[in-house]
Amino acid sequence: MVQKQRAGRMDRQTRRRMIRNAADKRLRLVSRLRRIAGFVTLAAIILFFAANPTLFSREAMRQLGAYFTAGLSTSQTGDRIEYETGNGATVAVFGDGVVTVDSDTLALRTAGGTQLTQALGYSAPALCTSDRYVLAYDRGGYNAALVSNLMVASEQTMESAILFGCLGESGDYALVTDEPGYRSAVTVFSSGGRQRFKWATPDYYFQAAALSPDGQSLVVAAFRQNETELEGTLFFRDLGSEEITSEVSLGASMPLAVGYLNDGTVAVVGDYATSVINRQGETLASIDYSADDLNAYCFGGNALALAIHSYSGTARSELVLLQADGAVSEALEIVEDLQAIDYDGARLALLTSSGLTVYDNALRPLWANSSAAGAQSVGLTGDGGVWLIYPKQATYISAASDTTEDLR
Repeated sequence: MVQKQRAGRMDRQTRRRMIRNAADKRLRLVSRLRRIAGFVTLAAIILFFAANPTLFSREAMRQLGAYFTAGLSTSQTGDRIEYETGNGATVAVFGDGVVTVDSDTLALRTAGGTQLTQALGYSAPALCTSDRYVLAYDRGGYNAALVSNLMVASEQTMESAILFGCLGESGDYALVTDEPGYRSAVTVFSSGGRQRFKWATPDYYFQAAALSPDGQSLVVAAFRQNETELEGTLFFRDLGSEEITSEVSLGASMPLAVGYLNDGTVAVVGDYATSVINRQGETLASIDYSADDLNAYCFGGNALALAIHSYSGTARSELVLLQADGAVSEALEIVEDLQAIDYDGARLALLTSSGLTVYDNALRPLWANSSAAGAQSVGLTGDGGVWLIYPKQATYISAASDTTEDLR
């Protein structure tokens, strides 16, 4: 047996030498190309391992194993995710399930089990999510972590207390801090944890921020004390420049949230008004209201869903969609107490005291489910369903659920 193996190796070596020394130039060329391709492949593998050492760490391998185990697990039904969380827990829809975070642990969970857990030790944990990433940070603390559905992509320990954070579509993220000697500072990091941009100001308090879909610019909503009045201001910044691209006054409205509707246009939600503003400083749309009349808002799919108190007939709230071009939809009147909304550009999930109703992006009703009453929040899924978030579990419902009523 051993002799046959040795003979086989010698035959292969002989054939290779014959090809390398063949009289036919084409055979010699093929031999050289094969050798070059082999060296290039080996070099690429070595460079990949060198550039991504964390992918093959013990923790990453453990998390990868947990992911596949969760995919094979059948310990939970397909329409329910159960979880135990500590005080001050936050739950959000992410991927095929939910992400939970409390003062001790962040966990990615599906109906099949837990995909990933990460010890945090945050005193006041907060979450931002995108299609591929979760940003967890300690509000008032110093630490933040970016997590994908398989591993921790990067971690930060800031020198100043974190006020809030925001997450871009590519995994880049920004942390706003209470910088000594300044009013506020914002630092932008790549998904790998490299610092891309930092801006500190002694004049303004930063209230909200967002990264553009292309990852090239940042918008910051801020305010300052101007004698006896508060003055809101919107700043557009290019991440590759030290100059302020544009600066827009928000008047006396205190900014609460800001988000990009496309790469050049944002919506700013304030305590007295919500506006759609482009990078040239033009206000494309604006809706005014009293400070107590703002009920809910949600950014999604290049639009903003905005619900404010209604004084029309029996309606308690009215909801409109604001588009990037400044278009404002006809108002949807809501007669029940509004609990929560979610919007993804194609569908609107509206949770009220009487249950859940799902609409299309023209605000036409698609289906309803009264069993959803009592949920704390809702999250749309990519397959057309909705996760209902409760204190100790998340429940999945869709148009095909037994308790669902078709409204079309």
